[in-house]
Amino acid sequence: MDAVKKPFRLISHDRRVQYGVGVESVAEVICKTRTLFNLGVDENIVVVLEEDGTRVTEDGFLLLLENHTKLMILRNNTQWTQQPVKFNERKRTIMAADEIGGYCISLFHPKLPILAFAGYLKEVLLFKAESFGTPFSNWIESNRFGLHSQIPKQVSTLEWNANGTQLAAGCADGTIVVWNYPNGDVLFKIKHCSGLEIMVWNPFRPDLLASLDINYTNVLIWSTSGEANNLFCTIDGRQHITVIKWVANNQVAVGFSSGLIEICEIIESLPVRTYRVSQKFRQEGEITDLAWNERLQLLAGASNRCEQIWSKNSVFPVHSVQFASSCNTLGWLPAVRIGGGTSFARNAIENRTLVCGLSNGLTVVWNPLENDIAKRQTMLRENSYDCPIHALSFSSDGRFLASINDISRIVIWSTKTWLPVFSCLLNAVEGDENRPLMSWMYSDPSVVATYKLAGNTYHSGNEIQLLEGAIPNPTD
Repeated sequence: MDAVKKPFRLISHDRRVQYGVGVESVAEVICKTRTLFNLGVDENIVVVLEEDGTRVTEDGFLLLLENHTKLMILRNNTQWTQQPVKFNERKRTIMAADEIGGYCISLFHPKLPILAFAGYLKEVLLFKAESFGTPFSNWIESNRFGLHSQIPKQVSTLEWNANGTQLAAGCADGTIVVWNYPNGDVLFKIKHCSGLEIMVWNPFRPDLLASLDINYTNVLIWSTSGEANNLFCTIDGRQHITVIKWVANNQVAVGFSSGLIEICEIIESLPVRTYRVSQKFRQEGEITDLAWNERLQLLAGASNRCEQIWSKNSVFPVHSVQFASSCNTLGWLPAVRIGGGTSFARNAIENRTLVCGLSNGLTVVWNPLENDIAKRQTMLRENSYDCPIHALSFSSDGRFLASINDISRIVIWSTKTWLPVFSCLLNAVEGDENRPLMSWMYSDPSVVATYKLAGNTYHSGNEIQLLEGAIPNPTD
């Protein structure tokens, strides 16, 4: 390979042949392509990114790509196609001394091939693998973090902090336990209410955890930094709280059943920490979900038949849309390229793409900056589309969207085509009060893409149910 020049991988359209080259211009890519692939001077050659089909026509763009980016060679009007991922369903029964069963939660670590599992047990179990591509059947149990209870507890929520150094479990009886990872030391344990509904780690400050009690009246901010008093701050809701979302290291967005959204700013003045409401927004109907876009500094709110996008600097919405049904859940399309490890954000239009799950079973892709009105909304339908959508989750590389409905049917959609690529039904109890949720394993962009998606289930024993996806070998 050429010294000093930037290294790339040239890949044939069928992905069966590839070469390593060093180049410094698009013209040089095409020249070396003709030599390596034995193409004549009369053959038309187009260079695209293998990951998503983006055309590479300018030297400046080429040289900004990461080393060893894969460049696909298209010849004679052939079209780029996304590399397929084949998903398969996997189940694994967890044998434990307290084989009672109940609501089972599976949660992947944010950066490592580690899965935390909690059911109706005295412990939270951790499974790990040597690599992301290891089949889940070969993952081994690595840790057991005790709930320090004489009887099994039903864990109702399980959350890793942003850097994966702490794991928090919230129990149905109102107990919170936080462990250090990997050694399993208990950082704190407290029972502060009769039940626990929501816990959210601060993504900007990994030692702060917000919780909402089962009465939906107060947001409690907990510190795991070793302070004498773990209660960092209390936000008094004064009315029924429905959702909380961190929007800065010291700011929490709080949504209410009245349609009010408040940005609460924590004031860290010792000895007593307080807060102030720095901004208020108003939507029609109960706030059902909030989604923060850190790159754009925009907050999206879902409510009755309405979705609005807000800036913290204005009381007026930046964008607004009405739907034919209530919006239950929403999420921003991740601003990353699909696979390959490139660091470029999507264009401005894609950066403002939101996906909304509706009560009528539809999933809507909303693009407020799209000039073509017909393309501004895309309806995603599946056979069981009359059941309300309860949760949405993007894979870490943004290639796939998973939706789950009221009967715990998971559908995986391609974010390139917005077509379904897989669906299955989780083992769940109809009418179960626990909200069905999902967790994607982190996808390492430096290796061949592999995907794992775990879903929360309800089982008579203790069972992990997940979907495994991998790129088939092109020689198969």
